[in-house]
Amino acid sequence: MELNYKVIGNRIQTRRKQKGYTQEQMAEALDFSVGFISQVERGITKLSLDSLANVAEFLDCSISSIVDDANRRDSNFFQTDFNSLYESLSFEDQRLFYYMLEVYTKAKMQH
Repeated sequence: MELNYKVIGNRIQTRRKQKGYTQEQMAEALDFSVGFISQVERGITKLSLDSLANVAEFLDCSISSIVDDANRRDSNFFQTDFNSLYESLSFEDQRLFYYMLEVYTKAKMQH
């Protein structure tokens, strides 16, 4: 199985922001460098299983919530991340995004 580490990093970043932590706070709590956290969140650096478990514990979530559907061959992995990103938006931003997506979809159907 080939994992998409950008998806994993995005999930970690989204969860970190939802919990109100900065990269600095997370790095300090987990004894990582800020640069390492940044690279993980951008999908550049892979986490060991132990480090992933520590990240999940810090973020108060399961390892599976971070890695599920991160298989590059799984056609549904975008849906999970889309939902996560959408849910992290404020209500006003969700509404704005919905209307933008609606306009985009209608324009695509006309072509």
